[in-house]
Amino acid sequence: MAFASASRRLAPVATLAAAALLLAACGDQTQTAADGFKPVPVTPVLGDVPMGQASAPVTIEEYASYTCSHCRDFWKQEFPRLKTEYIDTGKVKFIYRDYPLDNSLAVMLASVARCKGPDSYFAVVDDIFSKQYEILTAAPKGEVGPIILDIAQRHGMTQDEVRTCIDHQPALKNVILKSREDGTARGVKATPTVFVNGEQLMESGYEPLKAAIEAKLNPGAAPATPAPAEGAPASTSGQ
Repeated sequence: MAFASASRRLAPVATLAAAALLLAACGDQTQTAADGFKPVPVTPVLGDVPMGQASAPVTIEEYASYTCSHCRDFWKQEFPRLKTEYIDTGKVKFIYRDYPLDNSLAVMLASVARCKGPDSYFAVVDDIFSKQYEILTAAPKGEVGPIILDIAQRHGMTQDEVRTCIDHQPALKNVILKSREDGTARGVKATPTVFVNGEQLMESGYEPLKAAIEAKLNPGAAPATPAPAEGAPASTSGQ
């Protein structure tokens, strides 16, 4: 479904963000950066973080970018319904897959989301989408660092951990870019793109998504008949 003092202390992070936007070279985790920064130990998420029961009969994969406004809309408007109706009830397992629309800001945000580990992953995802407008407005001015740091610190990440994940975790960056490559190989051309049990959903909106889920849950059931338009007579058999 195709639907991306305190100010002195924050200055290095703003510089870091600007460097990340320009694809600052990633080094080995033990290598000291040119400005004297030494990476710290981190345990980022390098695999999937499924939401929902492992035994759920339906698996939904969403390829999305943190810089995509339609991805934000899906996450904030449609995903809560999906979670309530299907994920929380054990019918659907959900997997968010990175599909960064650029190699700078979107990759940086994906790195931050994965930085702290699986327990905080979806909470960070939600915060990034909640702050997407501020992030996209600040990025061209080189002022995105404090916003990213604020999100990270709310989830227990330090400034040094954020910088390490962004600039000194080549394995993490490779995982994010590999996810995009895999998506492209599966036919992803825009974000968000949703797969339901491995089949790409070609229509946007929650109702087509719900219909696809129900078709997988009840493969033998006849599709629901649309309600007649207001004022139109209901069809009667035998006429």
